[in-house]
Amino acid sequence: MDRIDWPRRRNGHRRRASTPKVVRRAKLLRPTGWFLRVLVLILVAIPALILTSPGYLAFADRMPDMQGLNQSIPADTIIYASDGTTVLADLHGPGYQHYEEPLASMGTMLPNAIIAIEDRNFYSEPGVDPSGVARAALVDWRAHGTVEGASTITQQLVKLRLIGSQPTLDRKVREALMSFEVERTYSKQQILEKYLNSAFFGNSAWGASAAAKIYFHKDTKDLDLAQASMLAGLVRGPTVYNPLINWQSAKARQLQVLNSMVRTGSITGTGAATAYAEDISPPEHMFTPTNQILDAGFVRYVTAQLVNQFGSQIIYGGGLKVVTTVNQSLQHLAQNAITNNIIQLSYRHVSQGALVALDPTTGAIVAMVSSANPNGNGGQYNLAVWPPRNPGSSMKIYTYTAAIASKKYTMVSRIPDGRFTYRDPVSGEAYTPRNYDGRYHGTLQLQQCMGNSLNIPAVKVELGIGVSSVVGMARTMGAPPYQLHYDAQGNPNYTADDPLNTYGPSLTLGGYGETPLQMATGASVLAAQGILRQPYAIENISRNGTLFYQHKKDDGVQVLDPKVAFIMEQIMSNDNNRAMIFGRHSLLTLPNRHVGVKTGTSDSFADAWTVGYTPHLVAAVWTGNPDWRQKMTKDSDSYVVAAPAWHTFMQNALDDLRVGDEWFSEPAGLTHKTVGGQPAWFLPGTS
Repeated sequence: MDRIDWPRRRNGHRRRASTPKVVRRAKLLRPTGWFLRVLVLILVAIPALILTSPGYLAFADRMPDMQGLNQSIPADTIIYASDGTTVLADLHGPGYQHYEEPLASMGTMLPNAIIAIEDRNFYSEPGVDPSGVARAALVDWRAHGTVEGASTITQQLVKLRLIGSQPTLDRKVREALMSFEVERTYSKQQILEKYLNSAFFGNSAWGASAAAKIYFHKDTKDLDLAQASMLAGLVRGPTVYNPLINWQSAKARQLQVLNSMVRTGSITGTGAATAYAEDISPPEHMFTPTNQILDAGFVRYVTAQLVNQFGSQIIYGGGLKVVTTVNQSLQHLAQNAITNNIIQLSYRHVSQGALVALDPTTGAIVAMVSSANPNGNGGQYNLAVWPPRNPGSSMKIYTYTAAIASKKYTMVSRIPDGRFTYRDPVSGEAYTPRNYDGRYHGTLQLQQCMGNSLNIPAVKVELGIGVSSVVGMARTMGAPPYQLHYDAQGNPNYTADDPLNTYGPSLTLGGYGETPLQMATGASVLAAQGILRQPYAIENISRNGTLFYQHKKDDGVQVLDPKVAFIMEQIMSNDNNRAMIFGRHSLLTLPNRHVGVKTGTSDSFADAWTVGYTPHLVAAVWTGNPDWRQKMTKDSDSYVVAAPAWHTFMQNALDDLRVGDEWFSEPAGLTHKTVGGQPAWFLPGTS
């Protein structure tokens, strides 16, 4: 047998049999690798020597403006609840999440890990590190692959934000020159901060804050050593070292980061071993990008307003902090009230509900439930704001308010409740209203007609003051009734500015559409003693700590005589006025509290409403089916279907707000009498 000529090391020891292949590769790589490294050194050194030469100045004129580093990069817009801390939504473009974060808020773990693996001489080099180039060449040669980079953090920042990564000699020279300029202009802390906010960590995460939130659901400062070293390893190759796909590669890279940190002295060997052994594997300890949205309907409502005001580009990349008006505690109570109510009443073929709650002292929307079940039929729509639905007898709020304001009626005016038919003088059409119970109740006081929600007296009062007066009052109070039209293709179109004479007497019984937001707004006028404050959802907007929008306190517009509002408050809060139909101490009362309330049920049980208020809280509840043609079961009136949710929310919300029994003070100018054993209030000249 021929003698094997084993390859030998320099010390004479024998190599493995497989070594010739490695030796050949090493011989090939060694001169090529060193040639490339030396070339880079020359390319870096020459510009450094000619910084002040005319040629350099001419070359510099063609380089990008360094002010680009001062420009904000696209960042997520965060929508918060009224507390300013509860995140309702994170708005960003697809595949991109970024949150600008100051270096001081990042802690030390991730910055130290990044410096150790990417640029250990960061604090001592002038932007380009020739020794780092040589060191990286040696490390890479020994590892037979790329382990350490030759680009400094400053160079990487220039590449990310100014130059790009085109693999050309011209780009590399520009990168080096710009790096010197950056070092002369910014402090090391500023450079590191800009870099950590610009680096891509994979899986939609741009910047350290996004990486910490996406991978570990943490703030950057709360990352431990194992987590920080894993993230630091991603910068060099977010795809190659993606821990969600290539776990073994990610762990190997993490070990390289930990060893680099040991070499820089930022951690001990024991600390590195402990971190490497820590289980941070997906999916229990590491996560994929998520975008959980709370209160989706309200978020869509707010987002639409933001886009209309500022444009989608700013909203989905402007880094805004939007503080809304929604009280998360009340929102939770409202959602539970609607959802549980619909679940319990599903046997009545009711599938959805919506609720809007306002603070009448400000106009703030403190709760908005868009649907009982977002995954149910129609749940993808915000039913609290659209489309308009038949408000039933809750529309009588505007009829009787207009009647009192006209001075043609008082709260004790006697209204006959008997068979009645109205014939339109123009069209000749006959209209015969019926009471819900199908009965007639004789002659009653106006306040009893309203409290017991009798239809025939309501139509008589409406015709007595004119239908247009009711339309005008509803518009004045912020609840313009919608008319439904159809275009040439048969598509529905709702309008709220139709001529007054186009509305018929069915208006007071809900013949024209309203939304929960509008009904809550109308009731808030009574709760605010005749003052209309437009509902609003955005409290303030800031960017990078600078406030640039603040909702101005709305003193409102006095659209209704406070004396009229007070009389309506007495009518709607008196339990005696509704005892005939609803009984005493019903769901339309709140134990140990005053409250004004009105129900409404549309024909054929398609819609059910309850609207009520106290001096500090207004709530409008709608229940039904998204398609009005799908009816609830017979006798599914508002008291059965909508009132339970309204009652539950109001009681719990006022308890949560720690608001006890409160009611309105009588304004000056009213006169008093006792009628039928009960107190009555009158506008001047009507008693």
